[in-house]
Amino acid sequence: MNSCNECQPSCSHASPPTESTPLLPPSDSERHSAFSTTQKRLIILAAAIASMFSPLSANIYFPALNSIAKDLRVSPSEINLTITTYMICQGLAPTFTGSLADQVGRRPAYIYCFLVYIAGNIALAIQHWFPALLILRAVQSCGSSGTVALSSAVAADIITPAERGAYMGIASLGIILAPSIGPLIGGFLTQYWGWKAVFWFLTSLSVLFFIPFLLFFPETCRAIVGDGRISPPRWNRPLWGFFNLRTSCQADHCEISPVRPASRIAIPNPWSSLRLLFCLPVGLVLFANGIIFGSYYALMTGIPAQFHTMYHLNDLGIGLCFIPAGLGSLLSAVVNGFFVDWNYRRIIRQSGMTTSCHKKQDILMFPIERARLQICLPLTLCAAGSIVTYGILESFNCPLWVALLLIFLSCFCIIAAYTVLNVLIVDLYYSTPATAMAANNLVRCAVGAGAAATVNPLIEKLGVRWTYGIVAATLLATNPLLLLVYFKGWEWRRVQAGIQF
Repeated sequence: MNSCNECQPSCSHASPPTESTPLLPPSDSERHSAFSTTQKRLIILAAAIASMFSPLSANIYFPALNSIAKDLRVSPSEINLTITTYMICQGLAPTFTGSLADQVGRRPAYIYCFLVYIAGNIALAIQHWFPALLILRAVQSCGSSGTVALSSAVAADIITPAERGAYMGIASLGIILAPSIGPLIGGFLTQYWGWKAVFWFLTSLSVLFFIPFLLFFPETCRAIVGDGRISPPRWNRPLWGFFNLRTSCQADHCEISPVRPASRIAIPNPWSSLRLLFCLPVGLVLFANGIIFGSYYALMTGIPAQFHTMYHLNDLGIGLCFIPAGLGSLLSAVVNGFFVDWNYRRIIRQSGMTTSCHKKQDILMFPIERARLQICLPLTLCAAGSIVTYGILESFNCPLWVALLLIFLSCFCIIAAYTVLNVLIVDLYYSTPATAMAANNLVRCAVGAGAAATVNPLIEKLGVRWTYGIVAATLLATNPLLLLVYFKGWEWRRVQAGIQF
């Protein structure tokens, strides 16, 4: 790794056009978005629902693992490879989808995602061959995973920094709720209609959403439509003009600009994000965040086979056992943000600075690493403790409610720590946050895929106690990396900026 000045600019060419892109005359461009408040809420809600399909497809699949393995005559370890392929594509596909969306717009990228996703689900529902399942899960992931990044892009297009706190709560609803409801739906469908019903359900749900989406959802990419008053190409317009701004703009005596000339579409380059892995301090945070996310998947992928063997649960029962994990994740998203913001204000006051919800803070003069990691480090310790306790008690056939309680605590701590590091990654790479989050997506999915592929073979060879002991120890190994960032991160950033101590 290095802490050279080249790290920040190296990916600057990959950044999408920002809010200050001069697409309109200065007098017109003062207004950030021409969409009304109601329209913005509906657009963000639609993007939130679209982003739900990626985590829903991942989590609805867990309760069906035992049935699929039995039906296709493969082992639990082999069936977990379908989770691995899903996660690999989940990490790689958004890099290409995001680049496409920045060049041709959000609507074409969404349409591409849903067409691939719907086709993949139909093929999954009619196949009955393990290699086909493996390949088609990758296709399904390529379609759905891009919607998560697109949701954040849409929010950035139409929401000002002063508004994003309120609107991002709506934008994240789908991502937060899907892990809670996915396993329950998957367990119910698998128990009463078989595992193929899971894919027919996803097909039906995505078609029901995609039709009104195609009719109404407008183009929001600022490189294409500016604040919404530049007309996109005809092929990139909604089929129904609910979001047509011509009437409202005429009422406000504002100009609707003609179609923006088409620009050359470059080949997406995912390697620009990988450069961040070798920059300090963001590279250390990316590696630590990937390991933390991997511990979550190690815990989740071990549940179906373990609970079926130990507690003799059917598919519906296994699906119900994922509810504590979803509730822990949901609660962490609601509660942890309060503590993160509180600690930020506390540390910034200690630094003799003032904080504002409406102005950009200069973090070069402020140890942002300490404000974030003071919350994250205790959470990683609690997560490791919960995981190792879960492994020990499971080896002694503990009551089901004890196992579920430990899963709840583990998921609460893991997701809370992961969320804090996501915030820190954006803090450290605020000039191009999309590039930073693409790198984060690659690392977490790569580590998560490895965890999903190895957890059941380890349980078979070493037992549940030692397997989750290894998971907890790996999670604890992130603490030296984060402590290094805690004590040296601010110094590295100031050296890169040429500021003398």
